[in-house]
Amino acid sequence: MRLTLLPVMVAGLLAAACDQGQPPAAPPASAPPAEQLGNTPPEDLDPFVVMIGAERWTVILDRALEGAIQAPSTVPDMSDTDLYRTDAALKSGAAKVIELRNMVCGRGLLTGDACRLPDFPAWTREPPNATTPLADLDQRSAWLSEVMDPFTSAGCEAGRKATSDDMFCSVE
Repeated sequence: MRLTLLPVMVAGLLAAACDQGQPPAAPPASAPPAEQLGNTPPEDLDPFVVMIGAERWTVILDRALEGAIQAPSTVPDMSDTDLYRTDAALKSGAAKVIELRNMVCGRGLLTGDACRLPDFPAWTREPPNATTPLADLDQRSAWLSEVMDPFTSAGCEAGRKATSDDMFCSVE
């Protein structure tokens, strides 16, 4: 939600609270046009134009990720620990499950309810740290394994068929 809508929403809530059951007033005859909520000007609202805008976000995200990878760590002692690396890998894996699901289901490798994701736990949205207990990390790993399984199974099978490589997803 854009911050510019907050005053309008607050005013609307206050007006509704003050109404106390009275019927709503009719809008003035020359009401101003509704504020634009999207990124595309209404006159340019076209599937192709909106698609170009949306795909720009993925390019920017990819580039920003590359930039973050190139940046020197400001906490080198923490980022080198096994606990930190485990926590970071699990959180990265959780994020990639969404992207994998989108590709697998977008290609029709899975359909319907098989494309549903469970609610993601709060830890998946927290920054990585080196203080999560090992037992918690192990439980999180089991959760990730269960959630990703249908999508990795479908993607790996598709890769094996496309490449004739029986070891397509092998990481041994």
